[in-house]
Amino acid sequence: IAVARARLCLSGTAKQTMSMSMAHAAAAVRCAPVVAKARGTRVSTSTASRPQRFGKPILGMKNTTRGRDRASRLVVRAEETVGERVMNAEGSPEEEAAGLAAVKAALEAKDGCPPCDDETALWFLRDRRMDADAAADKLEGFLRWRADLGEITEEDVKQSTDAGAAYVHPHLDKEGRAVIVVEIAKHVIKERDLDVAKKHAVKAVEQCLKMMEDAPEGSGSIYAVWDMRDFSGKNADLDLAKFCILDVFRKYYPKRLNQVAAIDSPWAFKPVWAILKPIIGKYSSVVQFVKVDDVLSNFEPGKEPKCLTTGAGRG
Repeated sequence: IAVARARLCLSGTAKQTMSMSMAHAAAAVRCAPVVAKARGTRVSTSTASRPQRFGKPILGMKNTTRGRDRASRLVVRAEETVGERVMNAEGSPEEEAAGLAAVKAALEAKDGCPPCDDETALWFLRDRRMDADAAADKLEGFLRWRADLGEITEEDVKQSTDAGAAYVHPHLDKEGRAVIVVEIAKHVIKERDLDVAKKHAVKAVEQCLKMMEDAPEGSGSIYAVWDMRDFSGKNADLDLAKFCILDVFRKYYPKRLNQVAAIDSPWAFKPVWAILKPIIGKYSSVVQFVKVDDVLSNFEPGKEPKCLTTGAGRG
């Protein structure tokens, strides 16, 4: 019965592009509830933050040199377009169920690969635009990296958290995004340990994901708020910025960083941005230079980050 149901769901585009064994077809049926749950719990009040629809999946493209080259070109072309927001793609429920089954099967075949929950596997599948092989490879890299990093305790990041320069805001914004606030003037390069700061960044992202998982309105995306007041050269941490944008949000937690709001950026930041912008490439378009009122409008009254309503030039 399961196999028959799987055959029915693999109609249209999915049926034409996927070559699956009967075991994989049955696995796709078992994955369908995971996809349904993920699609049903994604809530957003703004169409701008909704995932991009991907109508023609790469998944299951013939395993030939021509097919692999075409898949690679499509994925690269998809990544070249970022815009002011980063949004994950999605396929049809049938495509995603079949793709999730294929990703799980590929991970199981990789020797010593750490386990992965279905929700994370589905997110990576969407990140790779339904290319199961590419998703499994990227996901394997994340799983092995995260296993090597190990548990991150509060004590591990105490030096960074005590500085108060970066923290997870306790409230989601109106679009259901978790918020990481950075008060840049409190981040002094000479006083920070880079390894500790990197662990703090990872811990903050995972705290955001847990917060959105527990909230019915959680969108799965993260909104970064940079309070740029009083920025100076002592705060210009290019090494940490590159790690956060290129490693954390591109390689390990892809499509999670939806938007960055750099508030009241001073003239002193311009030469630093001139250096950082070409380094982060297309992701520079996600960083928007705004005024405080532009960001306050994204929060319900009383749920704004405190730094946006207090201090010099605020309130």
